[in-house]
Amino acid sequence: MEKKHGSLMLPIVGSIILAVLITALSIEIFSVVNNVTNNDSQTNSYRERILEDIKSELKNETQEAMSVCEFMYNKYQAGEMTMEEAQKMAADIIREMRYDDGNGYFWVDTSKGINVVLLGRDTEGQSRWDSVDPQGNYFIQDMIKNGMKDGGGYTELMFAKPNETEPLPKINYTAYFKPFDWVMGTGVWVDHIDTLATAYKSVAYASLNNTVVQAMVIFLVLLIIGIFVAVYMGKRITGPIKLATNQMVRMANNDFTDNEEMEKVRSLKAESNEIGQIASALDLMHGNVRELMMKIFDTTSYVASASEELSASASQSADASEMVAVSCTNVANSCAGQITAVSGASEETRAFIDNMQEFKDAIEQTTKMIDSTNDAAKKGAADMTNATNMMATIKESVENTATVVDALGEQLKNIDTFVDTIAEIASQTNLLSLNASIEAARAGEMGKGFAVVASEISKLADQSNEAASNITELISEIMHNSNEAVEAMRSGAESVAQGTETVNEAGNTFSNIVDMVYTISEQSARMSEIVTQLSDGTETIAENIQKIEDMSTSVADETQNVSAASQQQTATTHEVAEASDKLAENAQELQNFVAKFEL
Repeated sequence: MEKKHGSLMLPIVGSIILAVLITALSIEIFSVVNNVTNNDSQTNSYRERILEDIKSELKNETQEAMSVCEFMYNKYQAGEMTMEEAQKMAADIIREMRYDDGNGYFWVDTSKGINVVLLGRDTEGQSRWDSVDPQGNYFIQDMIKNGMKDGGGYTELMFAKPNETEPLPKINYTAYFKPFDWVMGTGVWVDHIDTLATAYKSVAYASLNNTVVQAMVIFLVLLIIGIFVAVYMGKRITGPIKLATNQMVRMANNDFTDNEEMEKVRSLKAESNEIGQIASALDLMHGNVRELMMKIFDTTSYVASASEELSASASQSADASEMVAVSCTNVANSCAGQITAVSGASEETRAFIDNMQEFKDAIEQTTKMIDSTNDAAKKGAADMTNATNMMATIKESVENTATVVDALGEQLKNIDTFVDTIAEIASQTNLLSLNASIEAARAGEMGKGFAVVASEISKLADQSNEAASNITELISEIMHNSNEAVEAMRSGAESVAQGTETVNEAGNTFSNIVDMVYTISEQSARMSEIVTQLSDGTETIAENIQKIEDMSTSVADETQNVSAASQQQTATTHEVAEASDKLAENAQELQNFVAKFEL
């Protein structure tokens, strides 16, 4: 359930109203305090002004009394009267002088406190030096002291009015007329000043009350206006903020689609204040985030599909690499077997070469023996008389020759066995070459060099097979001739045995022996040549087999390297496949996350 939040309207309106209220009350309080202070100040000023007027009037009135004294003193100086007359006349005039509708009068005391003039009372002619007011002030001494100052002086005291007993505040002015040694003065009760000040203050406070009432009315009017202004400004402020807040809430809820409220927010761009700046920044952020989310969505879709393809390709590559590794391993094993077979063939070929050398030596020995037999036959033809004696020798030689030929036949049988072995090796080599060609074809580009080697091995195998066939044919022919020689020698032995019976038959037989020996000599020469060629061929075969062994070893090493590289490539491909699967999962998760946003 969505949590409800309070509106800013109430705090803003309340703040504005409170500000207006505090401001108005502050102004009102300040105005009231200021007015009260001004009233008190003005009342005091009014009282002081009245007092100054009274003092000024008292001084002026006293100066008139002083002028009377001066007038009389001038007459004294003019010789028109004596000092006593001048003082008496001046005193009489001053005693009768009045002002303020008869309420104001004058008195005269000497500097010693002897009263000279005081409304004709009994105190005239008596000392008032020690007179005191109800507060205990020696007012006569104060008046004389103040009056004898330059310009005179004022004295405040408490004194009862005539025919009254209550002392009231009074102020006196005194001045000193030195020629007569008089301190004269006059005074007035100032209790009315307080009354006037109170009346003035009452009027002022009445005016203040009217002012306060007016201020309260103005305050209420301002408060009402402030409320309307606060409501208006609150709506003007909170309205855009509410729109921006709603948009931010939509964005917080993964909704980045355009809406009508967003258009209102965009319209706030024209505002040159902070709210307009917030709206502009919000609109820019909304557009940038929306564009970013759309790009992320497109990118994640592409990454997801690419990751799936990469994962599939990596899996296929891993399978292919694994097949290549297995094939290379099989080729390496076949090459190892081929190396073993070629090594065995090489040893058999070396043994065959040794046997061929022995066979060659035996043929050469046989040739020499045949030559010796030929010489002996020629000698027997020339000297038939020794035929009988030599028959035993011939018989022995023929038997030896038969033995040698039999041994040669046995060796030829062994050669036939070796030739069969060579043919079998050539056939197996040809089969290995075919298998190597098939594996090289499976290996593709990496097996081209190995295919060339396999082709060369096949050619050598064919040549070896062909040479083996030729050797077989030659051995068959030699065997046939050897058998004939054996049979001839056996016949010769029988003839020699019968030669003892008849010389004639011996002569004919001996001629046949000469011919047969001559034929054997030719066949032996031919056999020697064939054996020489066979020996050379076997050496060539041995060299080729050695080369095949070296190349097979090299191919085996390279195949092992290829197998190791293929295994490493297979492992790397599996890692790539795993990384691709992980990337696909991450892309899918990112795509699912971006799918939450409405764009």
